[in-house]
Amino acid sequence: MKYIWNKAAWALLAGPLLLTACDKNDKGQLNGPVPTATFTTSAPKSVGLTTSVTFTSTATDAAFYEWSFGDGTRGTGQTVTHIYKTGGTLKTVLLTSGKGGTGISDTVKVVLPPITDAVKQFLTGGSSKTWKLDNSVDSTIVVGPSDKDPYSYYHDGKAGSLPACQADDEFTFSTANMYTYDAKAQTFVAGGVGCSDPRSGTSDYTFGPAVGSGYAMLEFKKAGTFIGVTDAPDLIYRIVNIDAQHMRLRAGKASGNLVFEMRLVAK
Repeated sequence: MKYIWNKAAWALLAGPLLLTACDKNDKGQLNGPVPTATFTTSAPKSVGLTTSVTFTSTATDAAFYEWSFGDGTRGTGQTVTHIYKTGGTLKTVLLTSGKGGTGISDTVKVVLPPITDAVKQFLTGGSSKTWKLDNSVDSTIVVGPSDKDPYSYYHDGKAGSLPACQADDEFTFSTANMYTYDAKAQTFVAGGVGCSDPRSGTSDYTFGPAVGSGYAMLEFKKAGTFIGVTDAPDLIYRIVNIDAQHMRLRAGKASGNLVFEMRLVAK
């Protein structure tokens, strides 16, 4: 355990409110027992695409508690619940203040599940899950030049305006990284072709963290595989947002000059 006794650190951490209650001698030194700085953590709990962890101070002789959560954010309070928006191993530190000075805890590692685990659970339902384009909303499919501007080329589609041969398409993802496209009777082919012969098929895919915007990314191994639109660039799709019922999917590389973003709904 390490302690800081100087008055400057006390002022920085505790602030004017606590300084008014301090016992100081005529040299400006703080009197009283030095506070300890120890704490416990709860087991990480997944909440959607985030992870919740509760931190509880077990320090003695402390009146002020400041936490560094390891993700660039801070909090105060004897017991705090923090929501992490990232995964991996992060380092948490507790700083305490009391009449006798300040204390700094040992660094405690908090191991968080990768966000991609939660994304894949939503995507596959833990086994196999089918999605469709969400024809009930405006702008089901939008097109733009980049991640910073995914809309300016096209964003005018109204709810219910998808062609029937596109609206009935089904896209199924499995935990074994197998994708199945069921076109039903026909496939809507872009470029003015319209409803055409079905292009149903399957493809393996790789799954991992997104490069660029998004929580996760999948890349098809079979040429010609697509989701939603036949002229989507590359074979790369990034999951921008997802929950149990809805998904926003962005086709195209982050470094490219064309992206398609589409909204899907679980079947």
